[in-house]
Amino acid sequence: MKKRGIGVMILLYIFTFGIYAIVWPCMFQGELKKETGEGFGPWGHFFMSIFTFGIYAIYWQYAAGKRLAKLGATDRGILYLIFCFIALSWLNPFLMQSQANGLTK
Repeated sequence: MKKRGIGVMILLYIFTFGIYAIVWPCMFQGELKKETGEGFGPWGHFFMSIFTFGIYAIYWQYAAGKRLAKLGATDRGILYLIFCFIALSWLNPFLMQSQANGLTK
C-alpha cells in the first residue's frame, strides 16, 4: 500500500476544499482491492457511495478496518463505525492511512 504523510493529507483536505476527501477513499479502496481482492474497485466504490447516499461509505469504513486487519494491522473496524455515528468520521481516513503506513511488506 502506498505510504502517505498524514500532514500532507490534512493540507490536501483543506486546500482542495474537500475534494481530496472524495478522492482518497477511492484510491485507498483501489489499493485495498489490489492487496486483499475484496470489495469494489475505485470507481465502483465511488458510484456505490453516491447511489446509496453515503450509506455504503459508512459500511466501507468498517469493512476497510477489517481488510486492514487481514493485512496485519490492528482491527479497528468497530472504532471506525462508532466514529461515523458520533460525528468523528472525518478522523477515519487519517487513522486508516496511519495503519496502512505501518504495514510492512
